[in-house]
Amino acid sequence: MKKGTATMKQQHYTIFISAWSETPGEGGIRTYSISPDCQPHFHSSVELLCAGYLAFSPDRKILYSTCRANENSDAVAAFAIDQDGSLKQLGQIVESTGSSTCHLSVSPDGRFLYAANYFSGTFSEFSLAQDGSINALEQVFCHTGSGPNKQRQEMAHPHCCVFSPDGRFLTVADLGNDTLFSYPYSPDRGIDFDNPVTSATAPGDGPRHILFDPEKELAYVIMELGNSVISYHFDNGRFTAADELYLLPRGVNCPTKASALRFSDDRSFLLCSNRGFDSLASIELDGSGGMFPAAITLSGGSSPRDINFIGKDFFAAANEFSDEVRFFDFDRSDGSLTPNGFELRMPRPLCIIQL
Repeated sequence: MKKGTATMKQQHYTIFISAWSETPGEGGIRTYSISPDCQPHFHSSVELLCAGYLAFSPDRKILYSTCRANENSDAVAAFAIDQDGSLKQLGQIVESTGSSTCHLSVSPDGRFLYAANYFSGTFSEFSLAQDGSINALEQVFCHTGSGPNKQRQEMAHPHCCVFSPDGRFLTVADLGNDTLFSYPYSPDRGIDFDNPVTSATAPGDGPRHILFDPEKELAYVIMELGNSVISYHFDNGRFTAADELYLLPRGVNCPTKASALRFSDDRSFLLCSNRGFDSLASIELDGSGGMFPAAITLSGGSSPRDINFIGKDFFAAANEFSDEVRFFDFDRSDGSLTPNGFELRMPRPLCIIQL
């Protein structure tokens, strides 16, 4: 690691990064402390086969992860978070009965966990115990349909499960059938699979991840196949498009696909990642659905699958195929990113979240 150039800040941060590996002992979830100058310090790790997407419980005391139970079965796991950031597994790993379990979300009341299973076209519902451990797999829901991209949209491919800020809907972005689903949610029953509100995206866009503004009826959806982000007004489960922004500079013609999106702390900027043209697009937001290009920065590695802010002034990109996480200084005045020289090496980093 090289010394960073960030201005000194007063706060330390704890982050978790999943490292995906099929070899026992190599992958898992790693805890780091980020010092006030953005330098990462290794704290601890837990072994987990094919650790993937990470999500917190509503009180941020439990960390959930996608993983594999064995060579042939995807699963989910729960970990209690100690005060120093150490993780301790809670209960048993529970199989999802889905293939390529890629995203997680916990209901706002902490009673259910939902997981998207990309390759099987399904998503799973798990009940949670009072201590946050995974109680049981309750139901598996199956999507149908396809899209015009014959290689990527040959069938349904749920790619994320996200709750609306009011907790009334579980929203699911399906890359395979170009649809955003809003399933009514009840703490007593879980979701109502039979009565979703559906919103179609443009054919071939391939919606991947949904990000809600927690204080406004706005949502932002990154389109993996369309390499764009679309802002939506969200009302009673319905997504109505407001604005669209292409994430690549003019002249880029290499195969590439959009991946992740995250807000800055004040939600004045949205950062998105592209894989292929390995880059980070900074977008200025007007708070009403309008979006304006601010800057594009190379991710410093290959295939930035996930990205995230660390506090207000730092940013991290998980470059999956170059086995590295790169760190940047974030300028809140114009949304630009500057590499600060810090990096971490690990097998296939897939997800970064801050405690």
